[in-house]
Amino acid sequence: MKIGIVTEYFYPTLGGITENIYHFSRELLRLGHDFRIITGKGDDPGGIDPEVKRRMIFLGRSIPVFFNGSCGRATVGIGLTRKMREVLGSEGFDIIHAHSPVFPTLPMIANLQANAPVVGTFHTCTGRNLIYYRAYRKSAQNLIDRMAGRIAVSECCARENNSFFKGHFDVIPNGVDVCWWTDGAKRIPRFDDGTVNVLFLGRPDTRNGLDTLIAAFARVHRARPRTRLIVVGDGPLRFHFERQVPEEAKKAVFFEGAASDSRPDYLATADIFCFLPTIASFGVTILEGMSAGRAIIASDIEAFRDLLKHEESALLCPPGDVDALSASILRLVDDPQLREKTGVSARAHVGRYDWPRVAVQHIEYYNRILGGTRTGD
Repeated sequence: MKIGIVTEYFYPTLGGITENIYHFSRELLRLGHDFRIITGKGDDPGGIDPEVKRRMIFLGRSIPVFFNGSCGRATVGIGLTRKMREVLGSEGFDIIHAHSPVFPTLPMIANLQANAPVVGTFHTCTGRNLIYYRAYRKSAQNLIDRMAGRIAVSECCARENNSFFKGHFDVIPNGVDVCWWTDGAKRIPRFDDGTVNVLFLGRPDTRNGLDTLIAAFARVHRARPRTRLIVVGDGPLRFHFERQVPEEAKKAVFFEGAASDSRPDYLATADIFCFLPTIASFGVTILEGMSAGRAIIASDIEAFRDLLKHEESALLCPPGDVDALSASILRLVDDPQLREKTGVSARAHVGRYDWPRVAVQHIEYYNRILGGTRTGD
């Protein structure tokens, strides 16, 4: 089978869509399928699998756009529709898989120019009051109606999309390469000094709760000076969060940039892993922390409650609640046994999201469509 994967998000941009596409691509190679990743040209994707890199096709130029409390990506350029049509015609895909398929530009263009069945994966929970969805509903519905299959990454994502659009959404979760986050991971020497390390891993976006974490950590550090906050992730808003760090905590807060290849080492170094978005449809970053067996503090939102159990595999806090978050961090700082217990439990429950399992679900989904069983009607 030959699959055309169309996305606005890929390395070096970190995030759930990027991780989904990259690890699924590696599973496609292992299973003997061919593919192409069609995306906008940005910075070099870095030290990814050369067989994946060789299968990338760039159309136009990828630029940052600010949307829904996050810094997203969009491709700009002359003749994108014509170029997409030429690529789809020359590659001869059996199926086209578009990620976030109703948002401009490349996934939407691929859907309109497709010469093979289109599957769309919906990754986003936006909130019922989002003006964009309401204004765009009719056009988006036309795009959705063209698809042979519609995948939502979680039940809450499927339910929200059904509140805006007609049509069935099948749930296939995001996955994680469980072993990648532990095999060969080693503690980073400069942070391995007995200080309790609190880690944030993800894009420094407004909706990812880094502002709440910085405020909570400042309180924790005043009470427990032998603590450190490490922020791994990069983006245009990084400078905004660097300025939020109080003067008395600056020497204990480290912004490390994207650090794509060394993320397992940062998780191995972390004693406490925090990911606290106000909105999420799934939680690939949560799966990464679970794979590493870290003690996790996460937002108490539906998408994360599907992955984690409060007091068993994580501590869950209301989004944006600095008091609750600082109390949870202090609790884990003071209780190494609780850190160990929740980390072990998280690791024990992540196996069902391992990419070999999730990839097979996607392939079976494609086969149902190509076999004449149209999904999503």
